[in-house]
Amino acid sequence: MLSFSFMFIFITKVKAQDDSEQGGQNHHSNYKFKMSGMQIEEVGEDTVVVYIKRGHDNNWGSNWSTFPWGCKKGRYNGHWAGIDFGWNGYVNSNFNMDFPASEAYMELNAARSLMVNLNPFELNLNLVNNKFGLTSGLGFQLSNYYFSSNYTLNTDNGVIGAEQLYNGSGYLVPMDVNKLYVSYLTLPIFFEFQTNAKHKVNSFHISAGVIGGVKLCSYQKQKLTTWDQTLYFGSPYGGSTSTIHPDTQKVKYKNSFYINPFKVDASVRVGWSFINLFATYSITSLFQENKGPEVYPYTVGITLLGW
Repeated sequence: MLSFSFMFIFITKVKAQDDSEQGGQNHHSNYKFKMSGMQIEEVGEDTVVVYIKRGHDNNWGSNWSTFPWGCKKGRYNGHWAGIDFGWNGYVNSNFNMDFPASEAYMELNAARSLMVNLNPFELNLNLVNNKFGLTSGLGFQLSNYYFSSNYTLNTDNGVIGAEQLYNGSGYLVPMDVNKLYVSYLTLPIFFEFQTNAKHKVNSFHISAGVIGGVKLCSYQKQKLTTWDQTLYFGSPYGGSTSTIHPDTQKVKYKNSFYINPFKVDASVRVGWSFINLFATYSITSLFQENKGPEVYPYTVGITLLGW
């Protein structure tokens, strides 16, 4: 409406100026002004017509019905950039989540093991008719693996191990939070097919490819129910190995935990309109070979915001 008002005032002033310069002579010129999805035209001395285009065939500019993706109308535009939300997990080499007693510390609370992908950059290459192309970019993966018990990971013996935390009375210390956090810089390579590049809101898409990752940081975070006293790390088979005296309820242990510095995930993304679902499965183990359990992470989720 502001644009319309501005154009109307501008046309009126120009017309008044022309009438003055012509000294009252009978002179008439048409003025046309075009903007995205709209055209304003003077068709007579006292008449202004406003044209508003709808549909896909918009030669004046972007298609407002696909806002905010109108600027990409008619071009291949993949589905990577955005914010993803989902759930983490991992399976062993037998594709299940059953672990022996010696690896009981790996048991997960899957419902709380959440992840977020922040994918700010996207690069698209059209291959066939703006419907099939190659998509890449950059992103950040923030993964949380919530353990179902109170084990604390350690690397004291050159391999991943775990101990439990006891109070001075010899009782296990419950934890409200006990999670392993891992973040990655990610780079995807997807081949994608989409049915309607001209109208992203009314289009089906499916893509498949791989996502490479470089580990940025890792730590284990715990929220204790007992603190401000001496607590004891001990093996479930008996014996205390070390002590801590936490001053706050939250404790964080920064460590590499022998997590692989690089990873490769196979991934599929599929959706319609604003809805985009995704799944990934890691081809590489979470931990380095012979340094920890052989587990392969996976994620499933939905894109909350895409651009």
